[in-house]
Amino acid sequence: MSAEMAVTGQAEMQTDGESFLLPPDADTSILGDFIVEACEHLEASDLNLLSLETDPGNRDLLDAVFRAFHSIKGVAGFLGLDGIKILSHEAENMLDQIRNGHLALQGQVMDCVFDAVAFLKRAIADLKKGVNGEDDQAARGQSAALRARIRQLLTGKAPEPKLGDILVASGAIAPEALEAALIKQADPANTLKLGEMLVESGQAGAKQVAQALRTQKSVSSAPVANLKETVKVDAERLDRLLDTIGELVIAESMIQGSPELKGRVSPKLVQQMGQLDKITRELQEMGTSLRMVPVRPTFQKMARLVRDLSKNSGKGVNFVTVGEETELDKTVVEKIGDPLVHMLRNSLDHGIESDPEERLRAGKPAVATVKLSAFQKGGNVCIEISDDGKGLNREAILAKARDRGLLKDDPNPPDKEVWGFIFEAGFSTAKQVTELSGRGVGMDVVKRNIEILRGRIDIHSVPGQGTTFSIWLPLTLAIIDGMVVRIGEERYVFPTLSIVRIVPFDEKDRLTVKSKGEMLSVQGELVPFFPLKDYFHATGIPGGQISRLIVIAESEGRKAAFPVDELLGQQQIVIKKLETEFQNIPGLSGGAILSDGCVGLILDLDGLMKLGF
Repeated sequence: MSAEMAVTGQAEMQTDGESFLLPPDADTSILGDFIVEACEHLEASDLNLLSLETDPGNRDLLDAVFRAFHSIKGVAGFLGLDGIKILSHEAENMLDQIRNGHLALQGQVMDCVFDAVAFLKRAIADLKKGVNGEDDQAARGQSAALRARIRQLLTGKAPEPKLGDILVASGAIAPEALEAALIKQADPANTLKLGEMLVESGQAGAKQVAQALRTQKSVSSAPVANLKETVKVDAERLDRLLDTIGELVIAESMIQGSPELKGRVSPKLVQQMGQLDKITRELQEMGTSLRMVPVRPTFQKMARLVRDLSKNSGKGVNFVTVGEETELDKTVVEKIGDPLVHMLRNSLDHGIESDPEERLRAGKPAVATVKLSAFQKGGNVCIEISDDGKGLNREAILAKARDRGLLKDDPNPPDKEVWGFIFEAGFSTAKQVTELSGRGVGMDVVKRNIEILRGRIDIHSVPGQGTTFSIWLPLTLAIIDGMVVRIGEERYVFPTLSIVRIVPFDEKDRLTVKSKGEMLSVQGELVPFFPLKDYFHATGIPGGQISRLIVIAESEGRKAAFPVDELLGQQQIVIKKLETEFQNIPGLSGGAILSDGCVGLILDLDGLMKLGF
């Protein structure tokens, strides 16, 4: 039988006015081109949707899926393939809402788009059978249910499900049996309802129809959750809003600490000031939360990365994520992606054993586990990358450090110092260069990027059991917890995260060590002594006055002792950028207006330590 005879010889079946069979006057040559192009579009859409599951913010991939449905809809309409055209149009509408930010491409929405692609694949496959003169058995009975799901997601209202769709979905009857029953029901001479017809013809049992009717009633009356409305805001406007809120917090703190109000405030004014303080703090928290986003999208990208690396390296890896709902400042989340990529690549290449037998001999499962977790602790967020591999090779790292001249006085340094060597530029213990690592680049970039975000990295490794990298990050880059100190007449701010301890200053603990300069003995440990008053030329210090306190701070694994005259207390600091002419001064990372109205300079400890020794 020729294709033309197959086209004209088939009776056209319809569901809800949609034709899924070949039109009688169809041009089979054009249909052939359409089938090939549609299959390419749908295959590409499947791949793009898989990528969008791990990277939902990728606009290029989303636009590609949208264009695929748009193209299929246009050609299907031209060829008279109404069923394919209508379903493609419905899916296109949903993707347009996703592109405009009215729907999130996750959960039920993502499942619905996948199902639309799968349905169109089956419909196109059946079209190809029809062109070749074979019987086409497209699952037309599922089209109405799928379109109903799309409309529900678009409107937030659940349409009343049809009895036939419920029976097909439950497997009680086949789609073609439903279509035959619907055609028979449309006969004017018919007086039976659909359920009665199916029972009478023996195509469905009375119990199945009754159950479907109960399902229809319960779904129709079920409440539907309303979609949250969202508004897109320009990032620059949001930054200006947060800056203004910061100014308000500073102004309110200055009023609260104003000496003019002390001793002269009425009880009513005290109450009103307390209310103002409460509202200001709530506004500050609300403003900060506007920039907070979950780390879930970044973690999903890492899941795809680990799957690809595991396949390429031939190592079996079970990737686990915990705490995906943890929120961080949007800027921090955007910048943490690259460091995580480098660290996961190193975990798979250096940490996980190449031979599963080696793991089994060590009493571990053949498939390794790599865990990426996030949790909040105080004013910081910790992101941990851990594996159950062989751990860091201390001896190999020490040997490489000796070759490069990194070991100085202590031939057997503590683990913390040894692990710190892996962050040196060009440092690698790999015996050969692979696609994953071995060139000695990556981990130094990781540490530099983390420190730019005012964070730090801790390493814990046990031979034969695995390694854990802990990245500590501030919740936001706009505000820091700082310790305000006075040196002479000036105020300075130490980031609280960098402070190890604060101890009284005793002049007898101050030593001069050959080739090392001034040092301070702190609990048996020699720590470089850095007099900030000399570096910043602090004024207001009487001749011969000795600082009373020492702040022991740490950066890049190095400690330093900073003498200060007075601790003024810990507080949240709204960071202000320095003017252009002051931005390149080593040791300063910004400024702040303190609660007493004075200006304080925020110290960059990394810059100070590199400058001093």
